[in-house]
Amino acid sequence: MTTSAYPDYLDLSYRPDLGIVTARWKRPVVSPELRTGYEEILRYAASCLECRYWLIDSRRRVEVDARDVHWLTTTFYPTLRDHLHGHVFLAFLAAPYQLGHVQDDTLPSLPHTHGNYCSLNQFTDEGDAVQWLLAQGAQPVIQAAT
Repeated sequence: MTTSAYPDYLDLSYRPDLGIVTARWKRPVVSPELRTGYEEILRYAASCLECRYWLIDSRRRVEVDARDVHWLTTTFYPTLRDHLHGHVFLAFLAAPYQLGHVQDDTLPSLPHTHGNYCSLNQFTDEGDAVQWLLAQGAQPVIQAAT
């Protein structure tokens, strides 16, 4: 597993045995940090063989601002296909109290596919989230013997 600890409010790791990038928010963040964090996740995923399977642990993030959700759905998500050269799958890990916390009637229920660029789902159990990503096609990276 390769890991990165930048920025300080986000842990990033790559599991080549599963073909999944994991992003763990370490604390609540303000809007600029959230947006910078997602850009960092994208850069990191691109550096990991353009990994298109993401597990995002949001349990410590506490609250989500509707404006940030709007930015994600209208600005950030539509760029994923161009950067990672295919459909991206995002499994969000949330605490039970966080489910349905964002009050925005314009958001579709999960699981949901946004256009031809990404699909999202939400879980309270990490094992279920990983199984969903694997069912979407995440596969271990086979390393050539040297």
